[in-house]
Amino acid sequence: MDNNNKIITVHEQWRLILGDEISLIEPNDYVKLGVIISNPGLTDIEKNGSIAELLPYIRQKVKMWGVGVLRAENIKVLINKEVSKENITDDSESDSEDDFEDEELQRKNQLSRFDCIASLLSSAECIVVQDIFQTLSQFPITFPLITPKLNEEKEFNVMLPLYTGPIIKWEPSPGLIIENRLFSDPFKLIVAIRIGKNSTGKSTILNRLMTPDFMFSSKCDPRANFGVPYMVSGSVEFTWLTQETCKMDLWNEVFKDYYQKEKKEIVLLANLHGHALDYQDQIQFLNQLPSSFIVFIMPDYTKDQIHNLETLIDFKKNVYVCVDHKNKERDCIKINTKTLIEDHTLGKVRNMFKKALNVDSDSVSLNIDKLNLGTSLKMVEGIELSESQELINFIKTKTCHYTKLNIMQLQKINENCPYIWQDNDELIELVKLYTNILTLPLDKRRRALAHVGREVSRISMEESSESRNQAILKRIELSKSSLVNKDEEREMIQNEIRKLWAEVDNKSLGLEHFYRVLGQLYKVRISDLNDINFLKLPELYAELLIDGHTIELLNGDAGIIPEAWFSAICNHVCRRFNNLRVYVISIIGLQSSGKSTLLNALFGCRFAVSVGRCTKGLFMRLLFLEEDLSNQLGVDAFIVIDTEGLGAIEKMESEKNDRILVTFAMGISNLTIINVLGESMRDLTEMLQIAIVTMARLEKADIAPDIKMVQHISERNKAKLSEPEESFRTALQEALRITVEKDMEMGIFNAECLKILDKRIKYGKFLKQFRPFKNGATVYAPPSEQYHEDIVDLYNSILDDCKNLQRKFKFEEWHTIIQSYWSAVSHEDFAVRFKNIKEIYKFIEHGKNTEKVKEAISEAFLKHEERIMQEIRAKLQGWSCDGKSKENSDFCNQLLKTAEEELKYILSCDCEECEECKNANNKIIEFEKYLKGENNQKFYTDCKQTIDNYIELNRQSASSKFVHIIEANFIRKGYSSQFLNIINKALEDIRNKSNGKFSDDEITQKITEIWNLLRNNISSKYPVTSVEDAIYSEVKSVYPSWLSIVSIENEYKDGTIPDLYELGLILKRVLQKQDIDIIEKKLDDLTDLILEGKPQHFYNGIVSDLKSKIEKTLTDYSTLKAFPMFKRKAHIYALLKFKLKLLEYQKKWDEENHPLYILDQKKEEYSNIIKARLQNESILVAEAYIVADYLLRVIHKKAMVTGNRALKNAVKKIPWMTNTETVRLKYFEELASEVQNGYKENALNHFKNPKKHIENWFKFAVDNVVDENPEDKYNDTFRKEISLVYNHICNCKNYEEIKLFVNNYMTNVDKIDYKFSNEDSIIHKNKDFETFRDIIIKEIGAKMDCYSNQEKKEPFIKLSDDRSIMKKLGCIESCYWCGALCWGFLGHHENSDESKIHYTSHQPCGLRGTHFNKTKEIDPTACHRILENSDLFYFGKELPTKWSTAKARDFSNWKFISHHKKAFNDLMCWFFEKLHEDLANFYEVEPASYYNLKHNGCLNLNYDDIISALRTEIYPSVAEFPHYRNFLHELINRFQKQIQNLFMKKVTNY
Repeated sequence: MDNNNKIITVHEQWRLILGDEISLIEPNDYVKLGVIISNPGLTDIEKNGSIAELLPYIRQKVKMWGVGVLRAENIKVLINKEVSKENITDDSESDSEDDFEDEELQRKNQLSRFDCIASLLSSAECIVVQDIFQTLSQFPITFPLITPKLNEEKEFNVMLPLYTGPIIKWEPSPGLIIENRLFSDPFKLIVAIRIGKNSTGKSTILNRLMTPDFMFSSKCDPRANFGVPYMVSGSVEFTWLTQETCKMDLWNEVFKDYYQKEKKEIVLLANLHGHALDYQDQIQFLNQLPSSFIVFIMPDYTKDQIHNLETLIDFKKNVYVCVDHKNKERDCIKINTKTLIEDHTLGKVRNMFKKALNVDSDSVSLNIDKLNLGTSLKMVEGIELSESQELINFIKTKTCHYTKLNIMQLQKINENCPYIWQDNDELIELVKLYTNILTLPLDKRRRALAHVGREVSRISMEESSESRNQAILKRIELSKSSLVNKDEEREMIQNEIRKLWAEVDNKSLGLEHFYRVLGQLYKVRISDLNDINFLKLPELYAELLIDGHTIELLNGDAGIIPEAWFSAICNHVCRRFNNLRVYVISIIGLQSSGKSTLLNALFGCRFAVSVGRCTKGLFMRLLFLEEDLSNQLGVDAFIVIDTEGLGAIEKMESEKNDRILVTFAMGISNLTIINVLGESMRDLTEMLQIAIVTMARLEKADIAPDIKMVQHISERNKAKLSEPEESFRTALQEALRITVEKDMEMGIFNAECLKILDKRIKYGKFLKQFRPFKNGATVYAPPSEQYHEDIVDLYNSILDDCKNLQRKFKFEEWHTIIQSYWSAVSHEDFAVRFKNIKEIYKFIEHGKNTEKVKEAISEAFLKHEERIMQEIRAKLQGWSCDGKSKENSDFCNQLLKTAEEELKYILSCDCEECEECKNANNKIIEFEKYLKGENNQKFYTDCKQTIDNYIELNRQSASSKFVHIIEANFIRKGYSSQFLNIINKALEDIRNKSNGKFSDDEITQKITEIWNLLRNNISSKYPVTSVEDAIYSEVKSVYPSWLSIVSIENEYKDGTIPDLYELGLILKRVLQKQDIDIIEKKLDDLTDLILEGKPQHFYNGIVSDLKSKIEKTLTDYSTLKAFPMFKRKAHIYALLKFKLKLLEYQKKWDEENHPLYILDQKKEEYSNIIKARLQNESILVAEAYIVADYLLRVIHKKAMVTGNRALKNAVKKIPWMTNTETVRLKYFEELASEVQNGYKENALNHFKNPKKHIENWFKFAVDNVVDENPEDKYNDTFRKEISLVYNHICNCKNYEEIKLFVNNYMTNVDKIDYKFSNEDSIIHKNKDFETFRDIIIKEIGAKMDCYSNQEKKEPFIKLSDDRSIMKKLGCIESCYWCGALCWGFLGHHENSDESKIHYTSHQPCGLRGTHFNKTKEIDPTACHRILENSDLFYFGKELPTKWSTAKARDFSNWKFISHHKKAFNDLMCWFFEKLHEDLANFYEVEPASYYNLKHNGCLNLNYDDIISALRTEIYPSVAEFPHYRNFLHELINRFQKQIQNLFMKKVTNY
């Protein structure tokens, strides 16, 4: 078998039916959904691979419980055209497995039932075989216990391990049902074998007593005249002997009496095909089981054959049957096949079963590992593994009851998880055993979990059977007493039932309980970044979910979704399948109405059915679609959700819980199936009422799930369905009447959903009536063929609904919002909450989508800007400053024109060779497709305008940048020319006065002299004016009266910025803290406002412009007129802020434009030139040294760029740098951790000034990146460039080649103005070329170490000064009311569409200092919880404003709805609970009352729940933990040291 390609190479003896190779069907293949496959209708079954061609069809039929396809009489319908029968002999002469011992002489049947089922099971992985067998076991057919291996000759597989576990039932007496777990519970095996051959064989005889007629493969099978099955010889078929497989006489005369002894032992019948002595390994294997043998002795037998058989089997175990013998030669039952249809002959056949039952056989427990298989048999790989067996043994020893109640305490308790974990050795051992399973490779993991699930379910059933039976009897008692007993007595019985079911539940254990324990532990352990093995568990569970494994969505006992655990799993799914589109189907119905069974038949699921424990809570499976179906439907996968049964007697507050569960299930689904068992008017009415109410309520939340009702009725005839349909319409009318009476305010009759429902009913798309599930009335009657037909019809209907649905879920959206839905669903205003959750999620996702497009556009522009700059540098390199202004101007304009043309080219259709442009264009196309999908023209237009504006903004920004760069380059090159002229003249003077070489000291002295001469010359021509003095001069002119006051003048000169908030405390009746924050923000921005569109430097009159802007800012607060001191301080505040910022801008401008500043930057460069010229009399040699120096400078600059880029990339790789949301979560996670550990000061300082603190924290974090080493990147690039330059110079053959290379190399970086010239004054032809070249090479080698030690030359970039990095922080505007930071992207407020609005996870307003006006109590109300008619005071207004008016008029640039993730909102409430007393003290108000804290959700919040949810978002993949761990630990160490130093001194910035 080729495991990598999942292919089985077929042995040549089977190739006529299976082809050369056949695919191995794995679980993910089996559960994948596809279109309904039509009957292939083979027309030529003589060709190779006839059965292989049929297997997909058969597999799908079986998966959907159409097992009838495997009945012998139905095989022929798979063929359109039979082979002509003219050449086929008469039946009496036909081949069969009983007719010939010589296999070579047997004619083979190209299409037989046995070959189909054997191939079906042999071509599947063990888990799939178990699933298939679980379905097949519900039908009265035979199964291959021993079957040939597909890839080997004369070798057989023993299938026993894969048949273990299914429950077989029988009813020995009315009301008494016995259950037997196949091959786990006791069994007796009757084996039919033959000695010799006969025209009528043993299979034909056995079939006379079996149901159906063609149970075992025989010569009487339909199509048997075409030959025997390929794979039948040596195979063993088996079935169980129950009422469903036995004909009536066999059941009544033999097995009914046997089973009435109330044994749990089941009787199995096995049939070995072929002469028994030819397959001795099979005989020896079967003899080891608790078996007896019916030996059919055919007419041509010999005594030696009997003797040989009895050496294999003890004759006491044998029942001999002589077939068509003239003489009875021994003690045996004699059967004449010519009278086989007569009852007296059949009585003999029945008698052989009686005798076989009386044979003593040891009923020992089956140990598969100890069975002797001989040489030709091989036990197939089962699901059992040592890892799973260890866990099962642990459960067996402890019992399910003890394990669940005493060991698995974590699944019930949310508090003190670490202590429970640390103090419970048994829990540690249990988790270790279970995680050992989860860390297995996926194929083994699937097997082990299936093994644990099967065995733990069995143990649970055994432990709880007594309580379960008592509960069932009590239910019967309750139903019988309902008409005569009083309510008190009924209540008493119901309480007893609840108690009994609680006992059952305490003893019931399943895989979901292990899942819950890991979820609770993950919540706690996620804080330990070193526990990588544990943190990897969500990824392992995600692999299982992708593979079709069922996981628990909602804990039915605790009523919770494990947010961190579930999110972590789903995040891994999203990482594996980006943009995964899903269609969500849920099912609801009364308890035990067959919901899980229906889903299992529809989708091949493995949801637990009520033979064990009924579903509690919600379970989900992710089922992927085959590619063709995916393309048709527009989705990639279905999510199928099985729900807890409604109306359970054992549940308290059942009606309320049911309403919540249904609302949630329908709210998170595209389609909800309402399952109703039977035609009870009460049940129909109840389910319809629940559905109608839920639909109407969800409609208010703009949620419109589709619904289908499946009603299981007793009528089989489709022509007689009018009566059930009429009952349904009556029930619908009654449900409407009751709903209207109970929910008058909802206006049911006006609901749009009801109109849609009415339309669906009218067109027959709402109600699907299923004919009876069972094909008979016996306890183990098989599912009916009509049920399969109805399943297929419903499946096709679901596919049609999915295809017609306009908007599907994205998995990322679905898993993100359902947790918030569950939190909201229990509230009366859940419709509003649902709507808000959807709205804010959609809003945030829209912002993210917009930002992705903008980032792609920015990358495209950045790439082109680099190319344009390279071109500009190249052209500038060829330009010489000759002082001709017109030529210079023309050249400058030419460069600008080139840049403009290139900018127009960006994102054009002609830019296909640019990957960045292609990516941006693809993003724009995807974005426009998403916009069109919203079906909102205004939304589309606004969003398109945002992108168009952003493209134009990038063009304008790039254009302005190039204007500045080109002008700066011209200025620098012009000045550089002046500088070099002065230097050259000075050198010439020195040379004229000197007669020889200079000593080192003399050279140093001359360098200093020339530098001073140069600097004095430039400073005299271009004097530097003190901008600070100029500002002060204007301040004195603009503020003459104020600066006459000494204290104010001193305050300005001192430079201490006033604290406006301390002044505001005096005015706190007029101004709130947030008002002062706004004033400060506006004053801070005035410098940029004044300089907008102007050169970034001082100009005359700038202070006057500033004053007018300050006055305008303060006039918005008219009440400040009465407080002149505050106004003066505000002016001082603005002036000092302005001065600091302008000095910074002036410095940058001077460095680019002022000759003296430009000169100072070139001091080392010019010193090296002077030194080279003084050291070497030869101009040629000096120039060689200068060339080497400049080459090294460029190499160094390129290496610095690489090192800086490494630093930037290191920051971008930090997990929480993914987006603005995760940046904030990381920040708050650190603050919360400190508060939890008793250190509050950082958090308090944050809430007092959030913008300042997060900005400083972010700068500190990015400036202290330790994960990457930029020095390594620098050195690596330096070495590579040195090698490149060295090789190029060495390969140059003349001066011209060196000139070309050097000058081109100079254009790789900015601010290198050197240009090598081979003028005659320097170079004379190629004279001394080799000397010149060798000096360059030698000098590079000599000085490279000096340059590579870059730390001595300049530091790497400070990342907090890089705009692309700081952009990651996003928008840090804060909400006026609560102070919460905006979570949007930087610059989003400039968008044209709705994404310009600020949004956040609003926090209790008291964190900002907001308090109630009358009580002075700090306010715990979050912005989204403020009532619309509340009166608010703000902006210093004397009169209050209604909140609804304030939002619309003054705060329309903010969204005031809660975040869609409840944990984020809870975090802010948790902060308030911990800090409100400290904040109240600071703001001189009262702490929040207990009532207000409780009312606003600010009490008893679980830190572990919140922080685990946050960390799951911050670190979506365990792969990011190792990457980030070292960085985090180092950063924390540094941070803690600074905290101790800074905050002990009450310095408030990080």
